[in-house]
Amino acid sequence: MKDKLKYISNNMKSLRNRVGLTQDKMAELMEISRVTYCDYEVNPQKVKIETFQQIANILECKLSDFFVEYNVTNSNNVIKEKKEE
Repeated sequence: MKDKLKYISNNMKSLRNRVGLTQDKMAELMEISRVTYCDYEVNPQKVKIETFQQIANILECKLSDFFVEYNVTNSNNVIKEKKEE
């Protein structure tokens, strides 16, 4: 479970970075505090599905993008779908 939460967290950060938004800007767009948004990225198990949908809408991605395991290259914010082994 912890590994799954980690890749959800990584996906949230990477998708946000991909569109060039900071945590501050995300919080502003969602009309919440930056601390609350940061907590969503650190503790995705606390996020309601409606909130994930709001984040997906802002990031112009699919809701499922948060839950698919990816190989993430943080240096250039490239997200590649993990290949089944």
